[in-house]
Amino acid sequence: MKRPPVYRIAIYQLLGLLLLSAGLSLMDVIRAQALITGGLIAIIPHLYFTFLAYRYMGARAAPQIAQSFKRAETGKFVLTITGFATVFAVLPAAQQQPGWLFGGYLAMLLVQVILVARAVR
Repeated sequence: MKRPPVYRIAIYQLLGLLLLSAGLSLMDVIRAQALITGGLIAIIPHLYFTFLAYRYMGARAAPQIAQSFKRAETGKFVLTITGFATVFAVLPAAQQQPGWLFGGYLAMLLVQVILVARAVR
């Protein structure tokens, strides 16, 4: 079976995030660090979810699919919370520029929702 197109979403997110951060770093490196960190807090858990949730395919694997989705969603939530906690504890850029951190996170979530909606239609 062919893998669903949701695997490509993280690549598009990473490319967009890198371009935004590179452009912003020309003006303010601290803000760029906060932006890329926030974006990665969204992308990494999404990748985890994608790999875990879409491991199984087909009607015969329905119980495994349901279980994978439950585990993937829980893991995504835990990774997101852990990412924010770690970043605020360790990274000075996040403490100095929380707006850019959350902006990067929300921007990648918005990109993710739009691309998933386009992929499944």
